[in-house]
Amino acid sequence: MNFTRKRALLACEFCRHRKKRCDGARPKCSTCIESNADCVYKELPQDRLEPSTNVSDRLTRIEALLEEQSQRLREISQGTSSPSFLPNPFSVPGPNLSPHEALAASPASVSYRSREPSYAHLDQAQFLIPTDHATSANSLLCYPRVRSMVGEYPNDYFYNLEASLPLPSHLELLETTNWPALDLSLLQSLAHDYFLLIHPHFPLFFAQLFEEWQTRLFEKGPEETAETAICLCVYALGCLVPPQEPLISPELQTERENLGLHFFQPALRIILREEVWGFQPSLATCQALLLGSSYLAHLGRPLHSWKLAYDASLKFIHILDRRRRAGPFTDHDDNYLRVFWSCFMIECDRAAELDVPRSGIEPMADKMALPRSMYIDENDDILYFVAETAIRRLLNRIHSSLYSCENTDLCALTTESGVAANMPSLNKLLALSAELNRQLEEWYNSIPIRIRPPIGAEPVASDRGRVLRLRYYVAKHIIHRPFILYLALQQQHQQQASPVASTSAATPTLESPFPLPRIVLERCETCISSCRTYLYNVVEMLDKRTPYLWDFSQGALACLLVLMTADMCPELRHAIHDDSALIHAMVLPKLRKWAVEGSSFEAVVKILDMASTTRGMYVI
Repeated sequence: MNFTRKRALLACEFCRHRKKRCDGARPKCSTCIESNADCVYKELPQDRLEPSTNVSDRLTRIEALLEEQSQRLREISQGTSSPSFLPNPFSVPGPNLSPHEALAASPASVSYRSREPSYAHLDQAQFLIPTDHATSANSLLCYPRVRSMVGEYPNDYFYNLEASLPLPSHLELLETTNWPALDLSLLQSLAHDYFLLIHPHFPLFFAQLFEEWQTRLFEKGPEETAETAICLCVYALGCLVPPQEPLISPELQTERENLGLHFFQPALRIILREEVWGFQPSLATCQALLLGSSYLAHLGRPLHSWKLAYDASLKFIHILDRRRRAGPFTDHDDNYLRVFWSCFMIECDRAAELDVPRSGIEPMADKMALPRSMYIDENDDILYFVAETAIRRLLNRIHSSLYSCENTDLCALTTESGVAANMPSLNKLLALSAELNRQLEEWYNSIPIRIRPPIGAEPVASDRGRVLRLRYYVAKHIIHRPFILYLALQQQHQQQASPVASTSAATPTLESPFPLPRIVLERCETCISSCRTYLYNVVEMLDKRTPYLWDFSQGALACLLVLMTADMCPELRHAIHDDSALIHAMVLPKLRKWAVEGSSFEAVVKILDMASTTRGMYVI
């Protein structure tokens, strides 16, 4: 088969049913001519054509924006760029500009393809999450000031907790498959709930493709195939979200979740069999693995979720390798791109908080196109998804630029052995944080206005908007967190050096040995504000099952620990608002809701209880 010819926008009936590549020639395609078959084309729905151009243009500009930001950050890290951007000389597009105008006004609007001559340099300087980075909530537990509040914890504490937590008994593999009853009306209702509330987070496939799989399931019954596993996972996920119309009781929701286990149990058996014994990897197997990963993430099982996504990444890399070796790889099938970016998102989210092995999917992000949609009703879902992949890549740069232990001069500011008066390191930290914050604001302004969440804590219409806003404040917080740690470390050194230092870490009274630059205090205040706003926004998302449940709990822990650390610094007391106790009282009950015995949720609650008792800051 000639892999260089283009795929038609709409294949003929003969090619579609036989899964052949169709060149779209009229009146007969080449495949039908060779097979002496009738060549019949269905009419293409009009709503599939018009919106694709605008969406494609936006995604191309977002891709160029990512490239421009990476190049700028590399110049600063290598010392080849002047720190004169403090204050920032680049004007951020105003909120009144259209998405097209905002992106066109950015330096990132230069064509991505025009940068190809320098692509070899990009391969040598990618911003990947370092394996030894110190951004996670767990890393804060090793920080001396936090240890004084919560006690000693190993740097792999949460990983060990999750690794030793067994699967629910319903999910243990059985020798035989007990297929659930196929009630047509129930399954269609569950699928509707899935596509309404869960699918937008990871839009793995078109709804039309799922309908084909579901029709086959209804007509032939369940089979030991990846497509059957996909359908069962969709129904299981649909059980995890409450129906939209009537409000249901907690008892009925528990009953729905138990029903979800009955769907997921046979799906998991098929998925794992395909993973272990499937020597011909397929895209459907990758999709089934990712749906299984999403289901386990909704249950708050980060390691189990990562394992299935990791396996999906390895399968996907295998598929791409086989396709490229078979001939020139020119196929930009949107289903492949959706699988790739879902693998990328899940693996990066886990690597940001847990020390997990890497599949090799992360470095491929610079060379993969962004997903697109041919259906008008999916445009916003894809735009949300692409916007989230963009900030995930920015978060990766933050981990790499600020928190890698290879960055010894910056690492000294956030470790016990650091030198508090290391001003050259502080200058570099100021420069990097300013550039990263500029890129964050540029990302925010590049989001199309109709889906852009407002800054602050006012209500947002959809969970997708809430997730983007939480990602924004996570990035804001960790960009500026080193300044809080810098100030706390400076104070600790002063206490150790002074013969009249207070013996109580909880009630420091010493003044700074030298005046702190005002800009450092401003960065600390930005971090404090970002943590507070994140906590106000995360409460609603912690109250229900989402694929971000565990990640948001770790983010809440990190923000609360940073606020407690800031409260120990006299210079920052003015920035700690009187609503700290209220925030703590709002967040902790949401975490207790998921605190199963032996889980990391339970550990987070215990850590925060210990810290609040030690500090005497909050009354719960």
